[in-house]
Parts: sequence; C-alpha cells; structure tokens
Amino acid sequence: MKTKAIFTILFLFFLTDTISAFAAPKINTFERPPVGNAYPLSQWSFDGWDAPWDTGMSNRTMIDNTYSHTGGKSLRIFYPKDKIGPPDSGALAPFAVTPAKEYYLSYWLRFSSDFSWGTTQFAGKVGLGLAGGGACSGGDVCTGYNGFSSRMVWLSGGRAAIYYYHMDHAGTYGDLKVLKNNGQDIVYQKGQWINIVQRLKVNSVTNGQANPDGEIDIWYNGVPAASVTGLRFVRNTDLVDKAYFSTFFGGATTEFAPANNSYMWYDDIKVSTNSSEICELSAGGCFQRLFQAEDYNIMKGIVTGPTSDIGGGQKVGSIDSTDWIAFSSVQIPTSGTYLVEYRVASPNSNGKLSLDLNGGATALGMVDIPNTGSWSSYRTISHTVPISAGTYQFGLYAATGGFDINWWKITKLY
Repeated sequence: MKTKAIFTILFLFFLTDTISAFAAPKINTFERPPVGNAYPLSQWSFDGWDAPWDTGMSNRTMIDNTYSHTGGKSLRIFYPKDKIGPPDSGALAPFAVTPAKEYYLSYWLRFSSDFSWGTTQFAGKVGLGLAGGGACSGGDVCTGYNGFSSRMVWLSGGRAAIYYYHMDHAGTYGDLKVLKNNGQDIVYQKGQWINIVQRLKVNSVTNGQANPDGEIDIWYNGVPAASVTGLRFVRNTDLVDKAYFSTFFGGATTEFAPANNSYMWYDDIKVSTNSSEICELSAGGCFQRLFQAEDYNIMKGIVTGPTSDIGGGQKVGSIDSTDWIAFSSVQIPTSGTYLVEYRVASPNSNGKLSLDLNGGATALGMVDIPNTGSWSSYRTISHTVPISAGTYQFGLYAATGGFDINWWKITKLY
C-alpha cells in the first residue's frame, strides 16, 4: 500500500509537470470587441486573459480599425505628450499564464509614424514581457525569492533592447542587451508592423541554490536578435506565470516624456510553452494565402463585377441564400488554428456566411455579415477555425444572402 501511494504521488507529479510543460497557448487578435471602445480588464477576461490589477487599460486603450496586422482590428495604446510612468502613460497588466519553466511570447506592434522617443532623455517599455513570482523590477534587488521579469524597451533613437531583472543584475536597475542584426543595432521602425518573439527559460535549482542556466532569447521579425545565457532568476519554485503587458514612457523626469501625443498598435498576441505554436518562428513565417473572390473554380448563383473597394478589381455579388463559391486544391501545410478573413459589403443586417471543406463534408464555422452601410462600403470580418494539414476544396456558402465579397484570406495563428 505504501509503495502504491508513493507511485501515485510520483505519477501525479510527472503528470502535473507534463501539463505545465505543454500549457495551452493563449492568443488575442482583438477581433471580438466593437471598434472605438476601451479594452479594460473585464474585456480582456472575456477573451480569456486575466490579471489581478492594471493601470491604463480603461482610459488609454482603444479597439481600433485604423491598422491591423491580421483581421480588421487591433489594440491601440495612448502615450500622452509630456507624461511619464504607468499612472499617466501607456498600460500595465500582469496577465496570468499556466506556470511553466519555459515560455514563448509573440506579438506584433506598430509605432505611430510620428512616435516620439522622448524629449531630451529617451527610454520606455514596449509591449509585453515574461515574468514570474513577485516579478522583481522597479529597482528591486532580485533575491531569488521575489521573482524575475524580462521586457522590451526602447533607447535613444529608437534602439531596441531587452531589459531583464535577475539575481545578478549589475546595478540598481535591470540589465540591458541591445538587439543586433549582422552586428548592427536594431532600431524600431515607425509606421510599420514589427514582430517580437521572446523566449525565457527559468534556471534549475539544486538544494536551494540557483544554477546559472536560465536563458532569454529574442527574435525580431523572425530573425535571432539577442541571446542571454547563464542567468539565475530563482532559488525557489517560481516559474514563468505572467505575460506582463508593460508599456509606458520611463525615466524619473519629464525629460523622458514624448514631445507629442504618441501611439502604438498591438495585434496577434500569443503565449505558448511550445515553439511550434509560434508560427512567426517558422521558416517563411506564418502561412498566409489571399484569395480574390472572383478567382473561384466553381460557383452557384453569383455574378462578378467591378468593386469600389481599396485596390479595385472585381467582386462577387448577387449573393442570395444557398449561393456559393468554391476554391479547389488549396494546400494547408500544417495543422493548427487559422484566422479566416472576409472583405464584405452589405446594406443588410442578417447575412450569414459558412466556410466548409470538400463540398460541405466538413463545416468549419459561420460568421455574421454586418450592415456596412452600403454596397460600396467594405469591411473586414473574421473568425478563427481549426484546420488539419491537407489539400482541400474550400467553399464559401451563403446561409443567408444579401452581401458582396471582394476577397478572403487564411492566416495561421498557431
């Protein structure tokens, strides 16, 4: 009986460790909330992201459709002129993730074209980072019992760097490592989407002593940009348990404040313990394919004609209920979760579009077509669907008609 009890404890230990090692990925594409609204913690929670506190999420965030990396929306964050620090600039929230020894974090961001790096001093936090335990930061001495943190920052001229707190940080504050590409400092580019991927592995602990085997890696637009090894983060059982949204203008004086109102947009945030679920790290990046609606192979009941949408070209119109278009021999290279987008126009409010495979053999999901205002006013709508690797005929079926389609697109999320 004693042996059986010990075996059961060991089994549960290894089971728990396995679950921790392969925690389900978290993702946020910001497609659900309505445009123009703030995105407070209650809305984050609705989308599966929970934090015990925040600053700025209620009054300096907005769901925006001005720019998006995928889909039609993104999260815009405001950095007011002459303001510094979390109470008055940007946003903070320590979002909980299932504790694990190693995590990958990916997100896309876009700096406003006139983003100010500061006034006469230059430093600030960018996007999200990874942290655990007490998330040692803010000039704290990291003892191995009060956690750790690792976040992206900008320096003078917009240079990109990783800023991390560990047991052996050299000064009062955390250590920095500037991102490099072919030996040259990487500078954040304004007015375009940038991808940051961070990996953090917590060090091992032997008899209460921290072993120097913790690691941080950073990729910038899919290319390795920084690697830090030999780190000691903890001497207890703390693991990575936070995707730490931490973005604001730093420094102790208004010399660090932006010279003008500045903004960043964030999209496609992903956190996973499995690198294969971060498709930004795959060769060629995340699989994406755009289909012009008029390039269907077979159809029922539709007509094509010129469109006034951005980019011009042809649209598929006269879509009534039970009409459809199908696209043959579409190859999906890897199984995963995909974002499917549709560029639609309609003066009606009850349209429904269904996506299926192989003549309706597999239904992937249905989306509502919104009233966009007119036949000439287009909007991008989307949903996420699981698709297995393979070659398929994709069908777009009007469960309820009354809309036009200009194009549709598939993008792998993870």
